[in-house]
Amino acid sequence: MSVKRLRERQAEATRELLVGIARERFAEQGYAATAIDDIVRRAGIAKGALYHHFSGKDALFEAVYDVVLDEAAEAVMAAALAEHDPWAAVRAGLSAFLDACLQPTFRQIVIIDSVTVQAANSWEGGLEGVELPMLRTVLTPLVDSAALPGVALDPLAHVALGGLYGSALYIARAADPQAARSEADAVLDIVLRGVRAAATG
Repeated sequence: MSVKRLRERQAEATRELLVGIARERFAEQGYAATAIDDIVRRAGIAKGALYHHFSGKDALFEAVYDVVLDEAAEAVMAAALAEHDPWAAVRAGLSAFLDACLQPTFRQIVIIDSVTVQAANSWEGGLEGVELPMLRTVLTPLVDSAALPGVALDPLAHVALGGLYGSALYIARAADPQAARSEADAVLDIVLRGVRAAATG
């Protein structure tokens, strides 16, 4: 193995270590209460090593956010793609997203802290990385099968995204997230039944 390749692997391992520790700290105590000094101390590295990989705490948060959101998106798409009926696929995918909202790490990092940390870019390009592609995957079978005649994919995905994040905030801020998840689920069923009836009526 070349020296360059070894250094690349070491750098990658250091980056993954920092992201892993930051993920734990952000999830446990939130972004605001997490200090860079605490992260590098737990990682057992110099602060300069962190700044070699990340410009600061915001950039480290972005990396953690991407990992957590990617995991949820994979679960959503797997649930949707496991169904053959387009409506069942949408229901399964959206339900998987609401399930993610019950996970403490997802709630704290993706739903609660990202609102303030990523306010500047959340609607200007930030969504194109994971959220909208995820919804396009889930919703494409409906559009392709003409189950929603006259409805284009992009506006459908954007409207669905607004509803999902509203549901996510409701669950994340609830005193009883599990009860809030059930309430959101009931609303989701009503909305899907209404849309399906309007499309086929």
